[in-house]
Amino acid sequence: MLSGYSRDAKILIAANAAGQLFLQFSAFIMPFYLGALGYDMRAMGKFFSIQTFTGGFFFLLAGQISLRIGYKKTLLLSAFLGLIGRLLQVAAPNTPVLLLSFFLVGVNMGLRQPNFTALLSEEVGEEKRHHAFSISFGLGTIFNAIGVLVAGFAPGFFRGLGLSEGVAYRLVISLTILQFVVVIPALLMIRDVPVRNPRINWNRQLVVKILKFSIPSALIGFGAGITIPYMSIYFNMRFGETLAAISWIFFFQQLAMGLGSFALPRLVNKIGPVNVITSFQSTAAFLFAIFPSIETFLLAAFLYVLRSILMNIVGPINDSFMVGFFSTEEKATAAGIMQAFSTFMRGCGNYVGGLLFATSLSYPFYVTAVLYVTATAIFYAFFIKHNR
Repeated sequence: MLSGYSRDAKILIAANAAGQLFLQFSAFIMPFYLGALGYDMRAMGKFFSIQTFTGGFFFLLAGQISLRIGYKKTLLLSAFLGLIGRLLQVAAPNTPVLLLSFFLVGVNMGLRQPNFTALLSEEVGEEKRHHAFSISFGLGTIFNAIGVLVAGFAPGFFRGLGLSEGVAYRLVISLTILQFVVVIPALLMIRDVPVRNPRINWNRQLVVKILKFSIPSALIGFGAGITIPYMSIYFNMRFGETLAAISWIFFFQQLAMGLGSFALPRLVNKIGPVNVITSFQSTAAFLFAIFPSIETFLLAAFLYVLRSILMNIVGPINDSFMVGFFSTEEKATAAGIMQAFSTFMRGCGNYVGGLLFATSLSYPFYVTAVLYVTATAIFYAFFIKHNR
């Protein structure tokens, strides 16, 4: 699977996969953890928004920082700040400390992803880029699946030992710290890729290219922010299912996405990246549009898993397609700006989603579907001529 890749590329892909195992603990369990601490959905929206907006701001800075100190040092800085943020989330003595923790996790998110994308693309080269991004995503997603399952059953296990609900969730959140126990030593082992020109030649053509990727990304980020952070608690409120039962949904979602991503490069070779991305995203939008009308838990779970596969499996293909338009010096900055657009709008979506879910369990899905369709149409119009 990883034959033909350099040592550092293998370490990057493996570390990212292992880190995803522990990262998913937080995404899945956080709404329940905050609920156990006494916060309602409006308050959750504020916490998620702070993390997301902070991530968006540091997406904008990620490329400039790595041009000055290098990809490796930027990733290490990101990891150490993320570790502090997770430690504060575990402690969570009061609201200000929790706010700071979400801020630091947001910094970690903003610095990490653009520089990981740029560094991996440099390590594997042009010919293997689609394959490497898909393999990295696939392995990480499979580990995500395991993390979801553990996060779903661990609180019940700890409560069975006589611990309170709050303590049980706190212990599960503390496992996220293990992410950095794996990632930091791995980053110390790799060599950096030198950036020959520490300055970017900003011109109209570069700005237009970045905006063409950023506008659809922003719309999708807004739609995702409205619904995705609340899905675990939606299944609980809508169908009355337990956390353990809900965890199986996210387990199969992540597992299917991980396995499916291994085959995706072949489909890209046959019909082109733009056709793959737009066909998958438009189908996912349709499934979200009909989602509120589903009356049974099993059917809703199946459709959500299918929608998630279609929407997320094309993420690495989109990233790989995007970095092919930019030079070595431009990649991290371009990726960061695109993700910043998405993340700022996701932050807006987090807040809007909290308000919409407090009003109706249906409205958020309709709004998200419309945003997905609009973004997909714009992306198709911009890039269909580059499909091959």
